[in-house]
Amino acid sequence: MSEFGAACRGEFLLDPAVTFLNHGSFGATPHAVMDAAEGWRRRMEADTTGFIRRIWPSAVAAARHAAAAFLKTDPEGLALVDNATQGANAVLQSLDFAPGDEIAVTTHGYRAVAKTVELVCRRTGAVPRVVALPFDGLTDDLVVAMVGAAIGPRTKLVVVDHITSPTALVLPVARLVAEAKKHGVPILVDGAHAPGQIDLDLDALDADFYVGNAHKWMFAGKGAAILSVAKRWRARIHPTSISHGLGKGLHAEFDWTGTRDVGSWLSIPDGIAFGERYGWGRIRAHNDALCARAAVRIAGAYGTEICGPAGMRAHLAAIRLPVEGPADEARAIALYGALYDRTRIQAPVMAFGDRLWVRISAQIYNDMAQYERLAAVDWRAY
Repeated sequence: MSEFGAACRGEFLLDPAVTFLNHGSFGATPHAVMDAAEGWRRRMEADTTGFIRRIWPSAVAAARHAAAAFLKTDPEGLALVDNATQGANAVLQSLDFAPGDEIAVTTHGYRAVAKTVELVCRRTGAVPRVVALPFDGLTDDLVVAMVGAAIGPRTKLVVVDHITSPTALVLPVARLVAEAKKHGVPILVDGAHAPGQIDLDLDALDADFYVGNAHKWMFAGKGAAILSVAKRWRARIHPTSISHGLGKGLHAEFDWTGTRDVGSWLSIPDGIAFGERYGWGRIRAHNDALCARAAVRIAGAYGTEICGPAGMRAHLAAIRLPVEGPADEARAIALYGALYDRTRIQAPVMAFGDRLWVRISAQIYNDMAQYERLAAVDWRAY
């Protein structure tokens, strides 16, 4: 068995000239999984009509069952989608909202989902109820208290991230689900980063809706994700593209929304198998430890802080940059571009609150020497 770090890098197509510290944005697919996805594509091209009519249904069902087993959930309530944002859109655009209804979201949420909430509110007259979670002094108790306080008589949906994208924090979703249920309000959990990074038990969590990517920490091909829908909602949730299966059930509607490249969906079992080869528990322990060590090293070198307490982090961490001046999206984009152009370090720069942060990821192909390169960056020159 290969060792983690540099010796494991050969499992992926990563450019050796790039210091890749950004698994979190889009993942990195192993050679073996890419080969499996390509095998399905070639099989479809050999007899497209025969494949779609005879093989597609059972192959998609097998991929769905593999994902359901890995995520510990009922396959009857699981649908495959291309990405977590698409799954969140399916939920938000399927539910009914009236003028004055509220959708509770947090400031740590993923921007694309926040934009979807904004559009749904604009169309229906509902309003977003924004929970301004801080990044200083944040705790599980504070998250639950603030979200709970925002749920009122007009709240029709709560939307929370499992692992936040801009701030890289693991939120206490089990407690947030319980809080929403206490108020009788459905909850959508955006778990884009969670499958594979966290050992999930979706049935035990019992969220009304849960979306998550398989192409990030589950190692599947790009464009593979899941939407989990509680039984009480399954007849009401529809894909964003309506096709022949409308009204025939969750799987009939989501499995076929028109012609598409299904190779990434069908590579989900291979991504799971890749993780099993190394051991999912071992992968998670390695990534958590490496990320924690790297974040402390970088923050120490910068003389700044890590966003959130250690207990709210897993394979991702956001470290404040030691820079002065505007802390807006334009500046973040400029700094990210300059960092990559000058050093070939791939790590996103985020603007959050009145500060700028660099977010690191830890995956089995990373080692401490790579983070030392980021720690050595003199941001005064940027």
